[in-house]
Amino acid sequence: MESNPYSAPTSELTAATDDLISGDFQRFSAWWVFILSIVTLGIYPVYWICTRARVVNRIHDNPIAPAWFYLMAIFCALTFLAGVIIPEMGAFYTIVYIGYIVTYLASLFKVRNRLQDLMSKSTGSAYRLGPVMTFLFNSIYLQYKINEYIDQRQQSADK
Repeated sequence: MESNPYSAPTSELTAATDDLISGDFQRFSAWWVFILSIVTLGIYPVYWICTRARVVNRIHDNPIAPAWFYLMAIFCALTFLAGVIIPEMGAFYTIVYIGYIVTYLASLFKVRNRLQDLMSKSTGSAYRLGPVMTFLFNSIYLQYKINEYIDQRQQSADK
């Protein structure tokens, strides 16, 4: 096979690494997650879960079923409609809100479990994401832990 001496050289530009989190997740301030959660009246955490789940599904060997996220989005929209547009339907609002909370927490913990698994595989030891902290602080806590993991990996790579 002949090679062209005038062609540009080619090479692999991505470094081979076992770290799946740092390469696929972007560092984003947990404070911004908190502020956006308030400004968007609770819609941003749903978006946060869906975007992080898409990344997790791409790099994890056990993807999360998209039906969870569709159900969560539907219940989120129905909760907004039942609470703002037709507030006189209190029982309907309660049922829809419970459905939203269940699908939201199930999706959140599915993302948490996959993240914990990926972080444990990358570090070679058991990496722990607290279930109580996940329940109390939701996407803010998980974003904080993602940032902490990225910072630790960056510091160890700089040494």
